[in-house]
Amino acid sequence: MKVKQQTLKAFEFEIDESRAFVEYYTKNAPLLQGYLLMLSGEVSAEVTGFLDEKEAVYIDTNTKSLQMRKKRSTAVLDDTSAKEPSVYSDEITPGKNASVYYRTVRSGEEIYADEELVFFGRINSGAVIECSRSVQIFGIIDGLVRSDGEYLLLKEIGQGSVFFHGEELDKSRFDGKLKLIKYDNGIIFKDI
Repeated sequence: MKVKQQTLKAFEFEIDESRAFVEYYTKNAPLLQGYLLMLSGEVSAEVTGFLDEKEAVYIDTNTKSLQMRKKRSTAVLDDTSAKEPSVYSDEITPGKNASVYYRTVRSGEEIYADEELVFFGRINSGAVIECSRSVQIFGIIDGLVRSDGEYLLLKEIGQGSVFFHGEELDKSRFDGKLKLIKYDNGIIFKDI
């Protein structure tokens, strides 16, 4: 017997109506093929039959669970004196709990952090960076970067992929000039 640990990419669906899910899947089938589908909510026989017909790989998370690397917090702060960060603020200095990398992140290297990250070197193909806070990358990105932080500061996406709050950034928006990316009900780009 041989055992290998794999990192999977998945799409999470919370299904309200079977018909709406089938329409969405049909429309986005090329994007969803080859990914694990994590289904919750109203997972009917119609949905599972449809996915079986399409030979999709899925799991009903209502009945089974997966070990997730991180969970998003749903806590609500009661402190009304806390200042809400402005989406258009130009304050992009890393906080006290930031890790700074002055080197290239090598292929196969994985960095998972709950603190701000700053990279001055290249992110090689096969490297993975996942961060729940803000990320600044001044080198070319050929690997995979995921962030749910307040902002991203990037110059260039090469062969890699960058996901910010679950949305993949369009590589054509990057021209080697520094860009500030924030999220407010959608991705907002600003030239620096």
